[in-house]
Amino acid sequence: MRLLALATDAFGAPGGIAQYNRDLFSALAGCRLVDVVDILPRHGVPPQDLPEKVQQRAAVEGKLAYIIAAFQWVRTQRPDLIFCGHINLLPLAHWLARSTGVPVWLQLHGIDAWEKPERIHTRHFQHVALVTCVSRYTRGRFLSWAQVPPNHVKVLSNTVAEPGPEAGVAALRATLKLDGKRVLLTVGRLAASEAYKGQDRVIRCLPGLLQRHPELAYVIAGDGDDRPRLERLAAENGVADKVLFLGKVSAKDLDALYRIADLFVMPSIGEGFGIVFLEAMARGTPALGLDVDGSTDPLQDGELGLVSSESGLYEAIEQGLQAPPPPDLAERVQNTFGQANFRQQVQRLMRSLGQSPSAVCH
Repeated sequence: MRLLALATDAFGAPGGIAQYNRDLFSALAGCRLVDVVDILPRHGVPPQDLPEKVQQRAAVEGKLAYIIAAFQWVRTQRPDLIFCGHINLLPLAHWLARSTGVPVWLQLHGIDAWEKPERIHTRHFQHVALVTCVSRYTRGRFLSWAQVPPNHVKVLSNTVAEPGPEAGVAALRATLKLDGKRVLLTVGRLAASEAYKGQDRVIRCLPGLLQRHPELAYVIAGDGDDRPRLERLAAENGVADKVLFLGKVSAKDLDALYRIADLFVMPSIGEGFGIVFLEAMARGTPALGLDVDGSTDPLQDGELGLVSSESGLYEAIEQGLQAPPPPDLAERVQNTFGQANFRQQVQRLMRSLGQSPSAVCH
């Protein structure tokens, strides 16, 4: 089977969706039913290395240029399956499927699929054989508006690689002057369009938390146009000297940051899943999120991490700082969300598509 993948981001691009796509395409390449995974990305730089059986074209910026490239591609390559990596690409996937007669696999992540996009019509699902969602929450929100049989819509959660050996933790702690500190950590882009991630909620909790934990520091990794607002908020709450904005950090430093943190906290109200929860817990660091979005999936409804209501955030952070981390947390994360388990799920999905490629949604 030759798979054509329409993707916003993939190999050579940053961000959670790009990481999910890399994990998925690597797993597909390891499936015996798949001969080639051919990726046409919208964004990203050419990758240095690709898994065997994976090909990635140069990124095509611009809507019209991308559409033309996709149609030229299907005429020459004749795929057996079209993977649509974002709901905004579904109209294009629909017309490609009509011209080739092959089924579509639609992947959904988060907020973009929670309400019906204006450009999406019922006819765009005519060739969709499978819909995968990163969380139960995204699946439920999608099914609330899409006229798609529920048995065609599956959950395929994010996965996390097993971390390498600990390195650079003591040096980074010293560089950031965090020796002797209790550390709260949030990792995420500071974009105004993603202000829902909740760094501001943590900042508002700090004055009370500092009365109980004067040695507390709040580290924010990530950058973007919302940073000035958060910096002002920290100053207005009298905690500017307790909030450390790191900007964009390297993969090496991020690994060390997860290990330094006493509690990873991201009280988001707009996560499709939240891979950063897994990245923190895979290093043995407890994680805390809210109960209003897809964050409950990586936290396993409180079985792996802490789940709080928005109104109870202060008390939940206090609880997280007081409770010792589970000694087997990293192992439990791998058992549930490790890449071996992810590959098995992908292979099961491919077998189901191979058995009934014509079972499409109407």
